[in-house]
Amino acid sequence: MVKVWKYTQPPNSMHPLRGNLKIKECDILVRRITSYLDHLILAISKSFNTIGVTILLVMMFLVATDVLLRYLFNSPIEGAYEAIELMMAVVFCYGIAYTQRQKGHVSVNLITLRLSNKKQAIIKSFVSVISLGLFVLMTWQSFLKATVTYHSGETTYGGVGPFGHIPISPFIYLTSAACLAFCLELLVDLVSSLSKAVRK
Repeated sequence: MVKVWKYTQPPNSMHPLRGNLKIKECDILVRRITSYLDHLILAISKSFNTIGVTILLVMMFLVATDVLLRYLFNSPIEGAYEAIELMMAVVFCYGIAYTQRQKGHVSVNLITLRLSNKKQAIIKSFVSVISLGLFVLMTWQSFLKATVTYHSGETTYGGVGPFGHIPISPFIYLTSAACLAFCLELLVDLVSSLSKAVRK
């Protein structure tokens, strides 16, 4: 008696084509999530930049008004100097995230230009990790500093004018938030560099 062996197809989970399809589906899902997060972080950076530009305009108007009142009527705005100092800190910090997205920060690439794309991506990944670590530390410490300043009730000393005795803690909180936005942009750069580094 001759036995006839029948071929049985493996389950769908073990089929190689089915496995490849699942891998592609996961890759598409990861790309969609990454793209969504990238657009979200870009929107945050643009919002911070818009706030910084708005505060810059207010600061310019305040400086011009203070100068005119000082030299024309000998009546400067009380506390304007301290208010301008606080606004300068916010203006500086609220533009760094969007500047990072636009690749507007100064960088020296005389040596890395001679390397291959993969090696450049590895170096950029290493730099992004260091930068991200430093700014995470800055974000954390500035938040702690703002909390201490809030509980101590520290204010500016600007006389009795409209800008006298401005609480400092809100501006430090704003600076911490701007550093966090910059950390998100560094995270985007890190993911982009790593994807290029592992690409064949």
